[in-house]
Parts: sequence; C-alpha cells; structure tokens
Amino acid sequence: MSLVSEASPMAVPRVPVAAVEATRVTPRTLALAAIGPVAIGGILAVKVGALGPLAATPAIVFGVVAATSPALYIAIAATGDAPPLAAVVRALAVALGAFGLALAGLVLPAAFLSLSSVAAFTTVVACSCALGGAAALAMRRLSSELATRTFAASVVIFVWAVATFGVAGRLWWNLASEVVS
Repeated sequence: MSLVSEASPMAVPRVPVAAVEATRVTPRTLALAAIGPVAIGGILAVKVGALGPLAATPAIVFGVVAATSPALYIAIAATGDAPPLAAVVRALAVALGAFGLALAGLVLPAAFLSLSSVAAFTTVVACSCALGGAAALAMRRLSSELATRTFAASVVIFVWAVATFGVAGRLWWNLASEVVS
C-alpha cells in the first residue's frame, strides 16, 4: 500500500454524454433567463424612480429573440446546413439558459456599481455591460449548440448575432437614455 495516490488530484470524472445532454436546459436556467432581465430593469427603475424599465427590459430581450430567431433558421436553411427545427429550438433554449446564468452572475456587480454611484449614466453603463456580456456569452453558446458544418452557416450565425445585438442594443439604449434624461 502506497501513501502516494495514483490518481490525479485534479482528475475530472467522466460524465456520460446522455447525462450532459439531459442537464443542459433546466427550469432553473430558464427561470434565471426570465428573472435576470427583470432584475436589470429593476436596477434601472430603482435608480431613476420609474417603473418602465422593469417590464421593458424583459420585453426587449425576449421580443428581439422571438422576432429574429425565425430569420436565423430561414437563413441557415438557405445555406443547406439547417439542423432540424427541434434542434434549433433546443439550441435557442440552451442559449437563453446560458444568458440567464451569465446574467445571474452579473446582476450583483451591476447593482453595486449602479446603486453606489451618484450619476444615472453609470447605472446605464453598468446595466448595459451586464446585458451585453450575458448576451455575448449566450450567442457563443448558441453558435456551439447549432454546430454548423459549413462556413456559410457560420457566417449566417455571426451576421444574425450582430444584427440581433444591434436591434436589442438600440431598443435598450432608447429605453435607458429616455429614462435617465
């Protein structure tokens, strides 16, 4: 019997692929995806004393996803590399779950920065960075979940992500700048 362990202390146990597939979309992550934008809108609402951002922020997030995701599927289908519709819906759900998890980690720093500052503009910047960072991570997760095989489909996903960021960013900026001013 040896006092030195044969196994690496940093060994990562192997998890069956089926177990990983089953844990990707959970009600908890989807709940975080729903609650996260409400929390960011609440931060802005508390700072400026208006209730509009509380409902408008989740409306922007989910409205833009609902409005642009059919275009994503159609454009990927036009490249000839379209996964089944159910796989795209699942990938979108996984990406929304990733958005919720990322935003859950960014809500408290955004709240601290915005509520400890004296300028309302700092609140807008902190909340914008939290939403943008979580959205960037969600886009990356969506891209990996779709796992397209062609360069054209990858370009479509990239262009869709840029356009979606643009639409959502413009709506968010309109809301935030109107509330702050």
